[in-house]
Amino acid sequence: MDQLTASVKAYIEELIFSGEEENPGKDWRKDKFYHQKGRLRQALHRCSLGSEKDRLFVREFIKEIVSEPLGLSERDLFHLLPAEQEYNLSAQDCFEILIYREMRCYGEEGFVKLCGRYNLPRERQGQAQKEENFGYEISEDEIRGILQEEPVHFTYPDLLEIIAQRVYQELYGFSFCDRLISQEIAVDGVSAGKNTVYIMLKGKKIRLSFLRFESENALARVVRKLARNHPHAQLSRRNCAMVMGLQNNVRVTVARPPAAEGWNFYVRKFNTISAREVGELLTDQNAAFAVSLLRILVKGCVNLVITGEQASGKTTLLKALVRFIDGRYSIRLAEGTLEMHLGELYPERNILTMQEYGGLQLKEILSLFKKTDTDVTICGEINEPQTAEAFIQIAQSGGRFTMCTSHHNTTERLISYMRNALLKEAGFADEKVATAQVVEALHFDIHMETDRYGHRYIERITEIEREKEGYQLREILTFERGTYRQAGQIGKEHGQRIRRFYEGWDQEEAADVLAG
Repeated sequence: MDQLTASVKAYIEELIFSGEEENPGKDWRKDKFYHQKGRLRQALHRCSLGSEKDRLFVREFIKEIVSEPLGLSERDLFHLLPAEQEYNLSAQDCFEILIYREMRCYGEEGFVKLCGRYNLPRERQGQAQKEENFGYEISEDEIRGILQEEPVHFTYPDLLEIIAQRVYQELYGFSFCDRLISQEIAVDGVSAGKNTVYIMLKGKKIRLSFLRFESENALARVVRKLARNHPHAQLSRRNCAMVMGLQNNVRVTVARPPAAEGWNFYVRKFNTISAREVGELLTDQNAAFAVSLLRILVKGCVNLVITGEQASGKTTLLKALVRFIDGRYSIRLAEGTLEMHLGELYPERNILTMQEYGGLQLKEILSLFKKTDTDVTICGEINEPQTAEAFIQIAQSGGRFTMCTSHHNTTERLISYMRNALLKEAGFADEKVATAQVVEALHFDIHMETDRYGHRYIERITEIEREKEGYQLREILTFERGTYRQAGQIGKEHGQRIRRFYEGWDQEEAADVLAG
């Protein structure tokens, strides 16, 4: 396999760097490849930036090189990858064979189908008997066991596809994580460090214990390649950590020594987050009441903050709530990197999305939205004080209402963070005045949670109601023992606003929240 990879690399480099005078024009195979070298050179640059179509182009090109100029026969491919002799395969071979087989049948959902069929991943307990730290893992024995239970029978094109992918990922892709990072496999995220590879699937962090980088240099190569897409910085010893987006709708975070103890990366995929109905996301008892309440809040044009820890479902819920926004309203979305792609999910809506680029930061984007015909302002994530300050300002003066996400786990901490942002960024000197500004801008906190089994739910919906001497927090919805329950009624001020903007509130299942 190493010799094949080297031969393909040499052939491509010879093709790219050859001039017209070196093209003999006699061999139709070489002539065909020669006329594609411009497109190939472009694709080799873009594939590492996350371009799916360029990635597929390069892989198809490699398939043609293997089958035509190099002339590998079916026997040669079976020698390279004895797919029907699992005892001669490495763990990575077994995994890639299974992935290809499932993709051939179920597309990007193939890995999910495979896990469901074999009840994977399984929960593991610590080695010590008294140790209670559980985790999810897919082991080498389980992968080999599946291959033994469901033997594969591949033809020449199948083997060619797998081997071309192997050559591609070693030369131009992201090693064995390439398919996991691409849109070909529907996992929510991938992370890797020295001797560890994890994926995130439906809220569960799963260790793939049978995969590991052969050396620190191999991991560093992947990290550097992921970091290429940063718009205005380069990963180096001086600049040790970076966040950026790839063209295939993923967010990448990379870190390296000396700031980190080793090279590592974390990829968060957003192509797996579709614009699903809210009712599909909330599946516990009395979920219809929770959905009805969310519809009342969005159609009632109150400002919403969706909080929760990472991977708790904040972005998924936010995408779904866009369905409830009045179709006549214009929507403006500000993100650090393009992740939500609301314009593609709701093509019939008046939606403009802008991301940070160069010197243009979220604060400037939010300020820019004030000068457009904005009805609804959405901020992908409040993660910096200057962004929080700009969001508070636009929530008081820009459009009908605002929505955003944040990582705070209590409403009190959310308000404190926003208040401190005003004190730091907006020049406020009085904490009470800054707090009053925050309370006026934030109306409801929708807090998401995920349990140890990856189940996501709304833990609570909290109203932030201003008072003469501060503010009052009121729980409107709570989640208790697997059931959504009404915990209180919406206050007078927000209730009047909701009635003014949403004429059909009294027809909702959750109309009791406004009965007062």
